[in-house]
Amino acid sequence: MKLKSFYYKYETATLHFIHSGKKTKLRTFPSCTLKQDLQGQSVAVIGLGKSGRAAAKLALARGASVLAIDQNQNLRPLEKDPLFERHSGVRTILGQFDEELFKDAHVVVVSPGVPLENYGLSCLLQSGKRVMSELDFAAEVISRSIKILAVTGTNGKSTVVTFAGQMLNYLGIEAFVGGNLGKPLSEAALQCFTLPSSKPKFQVAVVEVSSYQIEIPNKYFCPSVTVILNLTPDHLERHKTMRNYALTKCRLLSHMANTKLGLLPLGKF
Repeated sequence: MKLKSFYYKYETATLHFIHSGKKTKLRTFPSCTLKQDLQGQSVAVIGLGKSGRAAAKLALARGASVLAIDQNQNLRPLEKDPLFERHSGVRTILGQFDEELFKDAHVVVVSPGVPLENYGLSCLLQSGKRVMSELDFAAEVISRSIKILAVTGTNGKSTVVTFAGQMLNYLGIEAFVGGNLGKPLSEAALQCFTLPSSKPKFQVAVVEVSSYQIEIPNKYFCPSVTVILNLTPDHLERHKTMRNYALTKCRLLSHMANTKLGLLPLGKF
């Protein structure tokens, strides 16, 4: 498969490599600044799978109270989870849900497994309420000095992301590997609140991105490098048409400019 690159004034200084002996090291940048930027605000987290729970932890770390919502009545409420027990600002609602509860939420964070047709999310987006994907909620507090490599496509995402992370680590570059694969990006953002600013845990985030994660347009998730491996019909029960599916995937390129690099497959996907 050939890849076509969209290359805008790209400079090697973008990743600031330093060559020392046999190893290639990345210059150390300050990590995220510890701040509770959501102090006094309420964050509604919809969908309490792995991504939703990580987003809830991040919201609490940022100083917000959390309204955790899921239609699955068999889930354990966050209040009874040992990871959340010490937090008093958590309320869980399982099963039937009243959309009126959104009125008091300053931010609504949507897990990737939740379609926009559920919970009145489509109307909520049109109303002007601040509705974010878990990916964007996490990216908002990740330091801009941390470079993001985003990989999407129908097939091969996990393999490429895993291999890219291994290559970076081999070169002595600390990398977070996750997103749709393994750890949610909110777990990476949480590290910004648990480590001193002078000791960043990683310099690059290699993120597998599914179409579900970017169904809500992102504002803060702006990769330094985006790779779209391929596109074949998939998830059409949610995206309805191949065109919608392709346009959703290509949203990753919406912030590509200046030193950003996008890679697309040549010819027919």
